[in-house]
Amino acid sequence: MRLRMCKVYKLTLTQFTQLLILFVLAFTACKTTAPFTQEEAYQENVQYLKTQAYDNWNKRINRKNATIATFFLEKVHSLEPDNLEIALLLSRAYHFEGYYIETDPAQKDSLFMMGKRLAIQIVEQSEVFQNAKAAVQGDSMVKVTEAVSVVEKKYLSAMYWWATNRGRYFSTKPVRMRLEYRELGEALMHRVLALDPEFFYGGPYRFFGALYARLPGVELSRSEEYFQKAIAAYPDYLGTYVLRAQFLHTKAGDREKFKADLEYVINADPALLPDAMPENLFEQKFAEELLANENMLFE
Repeated sequence: MRLRMCKVYKLTLTQFTQLLILFVLAFTACKTTAPFTQEEAYQENVQYLKTQAYDNWNKRINRKNATIATFFLEKVHSLEPDNLEIALLLSRAYHFEGYYIETDPAQKDSLFMMGKRLAIQIVEQSEVFQNAKAAVQGDSMVKVTEAVSVVEKKYLSAMYWWATNRGRYFSTKPVRMRLEYRELGEALMHRVLALDPEFFYGGPYRFFGALYARLPGVELSRSEEYFQKAIAAYPDYLGTYVLRAQFLHTKAGDREKFKADLEYVINADPALLPDAMPENLFEQKFAEELLANENMLFE
């Protein structure tokens, strides 16, 4: 008697979640009363996907919900590639998952790069951008860097998530690489700063505060100035204090301010900024981790 050997497949949590989602989608489709037309069936399915995407995004404080939100946003984007709202939220979702949820460095980089590429595709839809790019002399990087300085406000959010995803990717790279690709990131965020300096809870100010704290040869007073502007604009967004402690206070060797910022974050009410409460809750965890590593950071 011969025994048949079966291959055992091991699934990650993400893979299992995606398979479960597909099963539920198929089961739901079978139970749904058939619409009158194929178009109605298509629109009903798209609306279901959107509902799942937004519902899970609103619950993104839960790691599983954040991953599921990205999954559904990808599905909707594949069906409606011209839906600007979905595309922008997906770029943001890639950043959220990469920064707050994922722990593997390679996967984090992959998420940031996907968010960056999607944001680029959105900005490239701008005729102003394309015309400016064609008029500039120089290599492709020079053309893009010059062109983003005139992109219209409609694409502000895409420029922000382009710069932010890009910045997160380069934040773990050697100084030489960060310096080499510095100009485009600054050009993008300077354009956002010019159009709406308080966008995403003082995001442009926060970006330059962190950037100038990490660049060699830059006066730390420039970093402090931008962080202060971000806090003045949105004092209840906790991520600003965490970045200031992580980069500015450690570089300045100021333990007292480091501890003060992080203790403020830990004791703050994350719900004071309801739309950013998930981000604030994760920032509180970051603050606890930084405070636990205080001695190592100030060696």
